[in-house]
Amino acid sequence: MSNTAAESHPPAAQYNPPPGLDAALDAVPLVASSKKPLTIGYLTNYSFHIWYQIVIEVMKRRAAQYGIEIEVVDAELSVERQIKQAREMASKVDVIVLTPANTDGLEPVLAIAAEAGTPVVVEANPVEGMSTMVAICDYDAGFELGEWVGNNVRNADGSPLRILDVGLPWLRPCLLRSEGFVDGVRSIQPDAIVTASINGEATPAIAKKIAAETLKEKGAVDVIFAMDDETAQGAYQGFLEAGFDGDKVTVAGFGLSGDHEKDWMMRREALKVSQAMFPEYVALRCVDGAVRLFDGQPVSTRDVTPTVSMTADNLEKFYPKKDGVWTPDLAAISELKTKKECTKV
Repeated sequence: MSNTAAESHPPAAQYNPPPGLDAALDAVPLVASSKKPLTIGYLTNYSFHIWYQIVIEVMKRRAAQYGIEIEVVDAELSVERQIKQAREMASKVDVIVLTPANTDGLEPVLAIAAEAGTPVVVEANPVEGMSTMVAICDYDAGFELGEWVGNNVRNADGSPLRILDVGLPWLRPCLLRSEGFVDGVRSIQPDAIVTASINGEATPAIAKKIAAETLKEKGAVDVIFAMDDETAQGAYQGFLEAGFDGDKVTVAGFGLSGDHEKDWMMRREALKVSQAMFPEYVALRCVDGAVRLFDGQPVSTRDVTPTVSMTADNLEKFYPKKDGVWTPDLAAISELKTKKECTKV
């Protein structure tokens, strides 16, 4: 695995919780339990990302509703650091929530926690032997996004769509998103071409640099797909830097986490669609799952969370503006249908 992102990541994104966030959380009933943890330790992978800034804040607020304290440590994309942090944390907290720093090599965290008698809720990226994981079905979500692009983005001259794929190859969920997206586009437009697949390293500046270099060599693309919206923005800036017209490309992102992304989408510019992943709801499910696991309640091995192709036409159904601020409607989000079985894991 490359350590470049860990060494050169930007300062932590600034998440400003909407005034209505606590009311949104209050609208989702707490888990009834005979006992509950007093402390939850969160082993996150890279907290500088806006997605995880939101997850951390909402986990703290949801935990506070139960009277639970949250301790957060950041592995900064290092497997070795995350395992060390697990050793230091396992005996000090009642439950661990783990966002793995890599696809492979995190099994020792589960062994360390098991030895300490500490249950673990995994988020986003599966670890062999896990009890439960809170995550979307990444391939299926990518496929749905690809179908949207296939149905809504066509070249006027009938030429094949050219796609720039901006991924994060050391995390399998991100690979599945890319694979699903291309398959989804090709289910509608079979001749679509992946001009290049680049590693944006979850860092906008890196995505910008590599996209600019790649596109100067390969030429313009019609669609920029990225496994998250932040690197999509970076790649879009690279597209512009390479000398191409920003009005002639469609950006298809993933996550739709921050206010900036939502504002960009509502301006109906390049960001036409993003596969919303609702970090607020994921955070809530992680805390609720920790309560269930600690109480000995049955849990699903895969707690599939909702996702939907978000556009300017449906964004406000799930993130209405309250007091001028984008605020999650967790009730509406929870009503979205989820798959019982993921097509690929």
